[in-house]
Amino acid sequence: MNNPDPTAAPAGVPANLANTHRPADRYGFVQAAGARLRFACWNSLAAARGTVVVLPGRGEFIEKYATEAVGKLLDRGFAVHALDWRGQGLSDRPLPDHDKGHVDNFTTYMADLKLFLDTIVTPTAPRPVLAVAHSMGGHILLRLLAENGAGPLAAALTVSPMTGLHRQWLLQGVLTIAPELPTVDHCYLPGGGPFARESRTFATNIVTHDERRFHFTDDWFRADPRLTLGGPTFGWGRQALRSMAASLAPGTLERIDPPILLVSASGDRLVDIASHGPVIARIRHGRHVIIEGAAHEIMMETDPLLSQFWQAFDRLADEVAG
Repeated sequence: MNNPDPTAAPAGVPANLANTHRPADRYGFVQAAGARLRFACWNSLAAARGTVVVLPGRGEFIEKYATEAVGKLLDRGFAVHALDWRGQGLSDRPLPDHDKGHVDNFTTYMADLKLFLDTIVTPTAPRPVLAVAHSMGGHILLRLLAENGAGPLAAALTVSPMTGLHRQWLLQGVLTIAPELPTVDHCYLPGGGPFARESRTFATNIVTHDERRFHFTDDWFRADPRLTLGGPTFGWGRQALRSMAASLAPGTLERIDPPILLVSASGDRLVDIASHGPVIARIRHGRHVIIEGAAHEIMMETDPLLSQFWQAFDRLADEVAG
């Protein structure tokens, strides 16, 4: 089920990122219901303090974090495991159009994450196990913890978790008038479409203030075109709203037991950080940090802002892993 597979490794490494990129010790696939899920594992170079599980956001992929963040974790003495969500990275895509970001239901993501934790992480990962989950990944993780328990995880850091969206009312309105049919749900949401390199400019981006890190995505897409992804579908948007509502249902977040550090970006223009305070207040061992001036992708921000993220991570890691 989890044998190494050479096709799970990136086809190439951008020359300008080679100095900081940390190739995994093992790339592979795990067979889930209807899809192969791609994962990567790094062994800590020192005596492992524990393991960090990296869970990207929508449209992201393992290499984006392997460019710098994984190296920072390895240097801190942690082994690292990372997952490509189905429909992105090198995991299988659910629709014939490779660029459509689609899922049938967010419970599918949850089942995929549970499978990854049970079959890849739990058997071999040095303890304790911490998760670092961004945006959509943070939402999926919080919902899994609430509905299925902690599993191998001793703590988690959620970065800009998707607990509410800016202009969510607009998305809800569009979906209300769009019939729930495959012919509709498999179409791009308005304003989206296939990946188009010419439409991605640093000057118009809303996710980071760091131009070099903004281009990590484009650099990797050139090195391995299999990684490209376009906009989300009507179906993805519909299921995202339903999943956020399910996670916020009375009594749900209160079931989360391990310590959770929620890190918000004050300048987030994708996720509505007004939703973060009420969420963390309902989690038994929850704490909240707001990084002033940061945009949505805190882990891809400028060095001064990024250093604040790593300070927050180190405080949690010191408490959990010593």
